[in-house]
Amino acid sequence: MGEDELLSSFNCGVVWGFTMDELERRSFLLRMTGNMLSAVLEGLEEVDPAIRRRVMARCGEACAREKHYGPAVDIAWRISGEEGDLERILDRANEEISWCGEWVRDGSVIRCTCDDCGCPLVRGSVLRLTEALCYCSLGWVSTIFEALLRRPVRVELEKALGLGDDECRYAVFL
Repeated sequence: MGEDELLSSFNCGVVWGFTMDELERRSFLLRMTGNMLSAVLEGLEEVDPAIRRRVMARCGEACAREKHYGPAVDIAWRISGEEGDLERILDRANEEISWCGEWVRDGSVIRCTCDDCGCPLVRGSVLRLTEALCYCSLGWVSTIFEALLRRPVRVELEKALGLGDDECRYAVFL
């Protein structure tokens, strides 16, 4: 039985306010968008690394502003406005901002290690993990910590799954 036959065999009527035809169309468009974005990301591997990093950092900034997640940057600004102590800011960020690991202060550096990719599009199988997405996450981290600390920060990607490492590790320098 093919995909079309299988989908048409379910006469579910309406799901979450959408007809099955509309859900099928949206599912197709999501798959198509994911495939196209994956191709763009793979193409970015061929451009100058500095340009690739800047482009993907902007994507991370956009993700930090995504309404579904709070937006995370707004949560970070709220936390920084309500707390003055760095340890308390980190505790609340770990509690209130969805991320793949826990932020821990280590002297003048805040670090986070993730066993899985932090990108919801990779975790949701919309995009294939590429090196370029690691720089998107770097842009997300930078955006969040500039809000949490209320100043520009330097963030480094020490290890990344997309670079062939066994984990992702971020460092935010105070």
